[in-house]
Amino acid sequence: MSEHILLLPEGQSGGRRHAHSACVARARRGGRLPTRDEWRRAQPRPPGLWTRLRSRWRA
Repeated sequence: MSEHILLLPEGQSGGRRHAHSACVARARRGGRLPTRDEWRRAQPRPPGLWTRLRSRWRA
């Protein structure tokens, strides 16, 4: 494993940062640093196709 890990701050894909792997591991154990997959699962899902079509008919 590398000594440093590349991180992307939320909403700032151009603002890449690095962190020491030990600090990242400590934050992961503490629940303060989700992986990208964990973050994506926590985001609200967009409305499905059926919901979008139904809303157009009502408007």
